[in-house]
Amino acid sequence: MHPFMGITDWDRVGLSVEVSAKRLQRIAYVDRGLMQIECGQLIAIPEYEVKGALARMVWQEANHYDELRSRCKQLRMGSVAFDKCPDSELKAMIDRTLEAGSALTLLVVLFEVIKPAQIRAIRSYMEQAQPLVDEPTISLLKRQLPEREEQIAWGTSAIQELSLAAAEEECELAARWKIYVNGLLGAAGGVDGTSPRTEIRAEDKVVTQPFQLPLQSTRDARFVSAVKKHKDQHFADNEHGRFEQMMFTRFFEMSPAEGVAYVHFTTKGKPWAFYMDTARHLWDEVRHSWFGEAALRKKGYDIYAVPNWTGWYDLTAQHFELDEAYTHLTIAIEKAAMKYPPGKREEWEFCRDIAKDPLMTTFQDFDWADEVVHASFGQKWIIDEIHQGDNRAAKAAAEATVVKRLAYMKAYEDGKPAHGNSFAGGY
Repeated sequence: MHPFMGITDWDRVGLSVEVSAKRLQRIAYVDRGLMQIECGQLIAIPEYEVKGALARMVWQEANHYDELRSRCKQLRMGSVAFDKCPDSELKAMIDRTLEAGSALTLLVVLFEVIKPAQIRAIRSYMEQAQPLVDEPTISLLKRQLPEREEQIAWGTSAIQELSLAAAEEECELAARWKIYVNGLLGAAGGVDGTSPRTEIRAEDKVVTQPFQLPLQSTRDARFVSAVKKHKDQHFADNEHGRFEQMMFTRFFEMSPAEGVAYVHFTTKGKPWAFYMDTARHLWDEVRHSWFGEAALRKKGYDIYAVPNWTGWYDLTAQHFELDEAYTHLTIAIEKAAMKYPPGKREEWEFCRDIAKDPLMTTFQDFDWADEVVHASFGQKWIIDEIHQGDNRAAKAAAEATVVKRLAYMKAYEDGKPAHGNSFAGGY
């Protein structure tokens, strides 16, 4: 019988604990940088399907980082040390990639340069690690690889589609960016830092502009945006009308998703757990939007025929300050949705017992489950952390955000211009 449960190369010397932890830290640092890039760019770029895909990747990146963070703690690297930047050249690559100006350029850099390099670093680690002593890491990386490879498969397909519709100049710019970021990666010695460091040639550099979040939500040409929810929509005052409105309400949750992305991107100095939670929250809101889109498509609706609601993000970016946006979402809206009736449970019961639509029943069932999680985020980050557990103070702060939202909508309906601040962002 084969010893060691079939593990081969058991006599390989492998990597030391210190070297292992440092390599894993670099791989994970790229994951966290990708979270920041994907979070900011999903707001900035108009291509709708790319927005949703980037949100999913933010959540996947968060999980990858979190798993490697926990493993490195077991390898005697404390969390404070792990969370620090391991290499200024890696940071430069992340910072410049955030400044990629179009969806095509961004995807080329992510899926033809950075993510493949990250996978190469992971495979190199697995090939060099001692397979008995470091089996926990090897097992972890094996579980991550299919998800990482799935990202690249989607990105490659998306690049092909975007390239067909792009102007020649845009394709040329994306190609220049690919060379530039490859140079930045070379200057860092690769993702794991084991390659010889090379200098970037002057002719390969691309002039960039500092990244700024937009003050208004972006949508591609297929959509007409609307600050007011359900603008120009008229729902019958009956059960069918309520069901139709519910499907569109779910579909329009891309705007709250962008609001959560704004919170994640602009909030500095929080514990890692905050960014983990808001990454999950962001992905949930996009999933909820996809619930509505799937339900509408199944019923034969043209999702581009009605104005797409963008008001939540616009309010967040233009008028909410500091913790107001997350207070409004988690306390004023989501925690309030736990009441019964009406609340999330009643919405699920309506789809099950009155509308009798199996697909939306499943969607609302999981929407309800997710909202419970989001309410717990509000408890943790708003009530407990900001208001030291004072529910009354948190409720008063939430009510103030509702007043602010109503004033914003009144100003919009009166045709008054909006004002706000742009934000470059960073952890």
